[in-house]
Amino acid sequence: MATSTPMSTPVDDGSPDLIGATLPGGFLIRRHVAEGSMGHVYEARGPDGQRAAVKVLHRSLMKKPDVAFRFRHEAELLDAVKSPFVPKLLARGRDEHGRPFQVIEFVDGEELNSILGERVVLPYREAIAIAIQMCRALAVAHAAGIVHRDMKPENVIVDGYPDDPKVKVLDFSVSKEADLAFTQTGVILGTPSYMPPEQARGDDVTPLVDVYAVGAILYDMLVGRPPFEADEPGKVLANLLTREPPRPRDLNPNVSRAAEAVVMRAIARKPEDRYPSMAALIDALEKLSEETARQSLVSTLPPPPSPPPVDEGTKSFASVDGGQAKSFSSGGTWWRTAVILFVLVALGVVAALASTRFLG
Repeated sequence: MATSTPMSTPVDDGSPDLIGATLPGGFLIRRHVAEGSMGHVYEARGPDGQRAAVKVLHRSLMKKPDVAFRFRHEAELLDAVKSPFVPKLLARGRDEHGRPFQVIEFVDGEELNSILGERVVLPYREAIAIAIQMCRALAVAHAAGIVHRDMKPENVIVDGYPDDPKVKVLDFSVSKEADLAFTQTGVILGTPSYMPPEQARGDDVTPLVDVYAVGAILYDMLVGRPPFEADEPGKVLANLLTREPPRPRDLNPNVSRAAEAVVMRAIARKPEDRYPSMAALIDALEKLSEETARQSLVSTLPPPPSPPPVDEGTKSFASVDGGQAKSFSSGGTWWRTAVILFVLVALGVVAALASTRFLG
C-alpha cells in the first residue's frame, strides 16, 4: 500500500490542501471539487487510472465524536450496500494529518436538484424512471438494515438525462442501522421538505421514512415543488405537522390520476397508510411505467386510412319514420325514380280510362 506524499502544514478547513498528494492506496489528488458541511471533496486517480471521489473530514470536526463516527459509519454503510445505484466504496483511511477520508467511485452527471431547477417539471416517463432507480438503491439498503433518512434531490445524481437517466444515491452520512442507534430519539436529522411527520417529530425512524421521501421527490418532479414549502425550515415543519399537502393534480392537471394515487399513498401522513416496503412502491411505479409505455405506443401508431371519397350523387341520408331509419339517395338517383313512378301511374290512369270506354 502506497504511503502519502510529503505535504505542507495543513491550512484552514476553508482551503483545499490535498491537491497533488497521494493518499494511502495510491490515490493521487487531482483537483478540488466541492466543500460541504462535513469536509472537502476531491477528484483523484487510482493506481489503475480509475477516477475516484475523495471525501475528507474537516479537521475542526475530528474532535466531535458524533460527527467523526457518522463519517466513518457512512463508509461502512457504503461498503454494505452493494447496488449499481449506489457509488462503490474503493478505500478509506486517514491522511498524513490524521483526517479521515473515504474514496468512492466517481459519479458523472448532475444533481437532480439542478435538473429540477432547469426544467421545473420533469417529463412523466423520466420522473418515474428516476424514482424507480432511487427505490432500487434504497431497497438494497433496507435489506442490509440501513435507513437513509435524508433522501432529497441534492443526494440523487442523474447521468444521461433525459435520454437514458442513470441514478446514483449519495450521502448515507445520517443513515441509521436497525441495530445501531447512534442518534438519540428527539433529534431531528434530515431535510424538512422531504421528511415525513414522524421524522419531523424526532420519533424513531423505520424504512417507511424513505418511502415517504421518494414519494415527496416524485411529487416534486411531477409538479415542480415539494409537498410542503415555505421560506423557513421551521414553517415547513409546522405545515408538515398540521396540514395536508395539495394533491398533485391541483398543481399540475397533466399528472394522471393513477400517478397521483401512487404519490399520495407514498406520502401518507401515517406510516401504516404508505406502501409497506420499497418493493411494493417499485411494483406500483413499474405499473405506472408500463401504462405510460402503452399510451406512448398508441400515440405513435399511424392514423387509420381515410375512407374513399363519396360521390355527392349517391350520398346517403337517413330519415326516421316511426323510430325506423330509412335510407334514400340524393343527387341524380332520386329524381329518376320519381319519373319512373310518375310514368307508371300515368299509364295506369290511361289504362283505366280506356277500360271504362270499352265497357261503356
